[in-house]
Amino acid sequence: MSDYMVSIDDNKHSLKIFSNYKVELNGKNFEVELSQLSKYSYLLKVNNNVYQITSEKLDSQNYTFTIDGSSYNTTVRTTLEEKANKYLQNKAKESGTEIVKSPMPGLIVKILKQVGDNVEIGDPIILLEAMKMENEIRASASGIIKSISAKENSSVEKGETLLEIG
Repeated sequence: MSDYMVSIDDNKHSLKIFSNYKVELNGKNFEVELSQLSKYSYLLKVNNNVYQITSEKLDSQNYTFTIDGSSYNTTVRTTLEEKANKYLQNKAKESGTEIVKSPMPGLIVKILKQVGDNVEIGDPIILLEAMKMENEIRASASGIIKSISAKENSSVEKGETLLEIG
């Protein structure tokens, strides 16, 4: 089973996918069938109603869907990602300044923001390579980048300060 939180405008919807043909949306069960027509186009059959859907992935969590001519901007997160996002939002409210630290030892591949840039919670700010994988370090608070301690192509240890958001 896959468990997601889908946000459309400011409304959140719980989506559980049990199989290719059974889903639960906000506690209601539906029989579904999804057929891909092209790279971005699908036919979705829900309890014998058929919908034509066009989708576009904007980034790792945000999508635009057009369903029978109506467009929707959505954010799709796993339940765990949604809980982490709520935690980060609450944490940002508590503190005026946020220190972003390296979650693991690794190599700074790219710094995506500069001092003075505005960031929102969840924005990618640094690419960190660890164990031959690139990891996006995301902003844990909204604000302006006050300082950047990290340097591209330099090694960092776990817990080392990367930047400060104020």
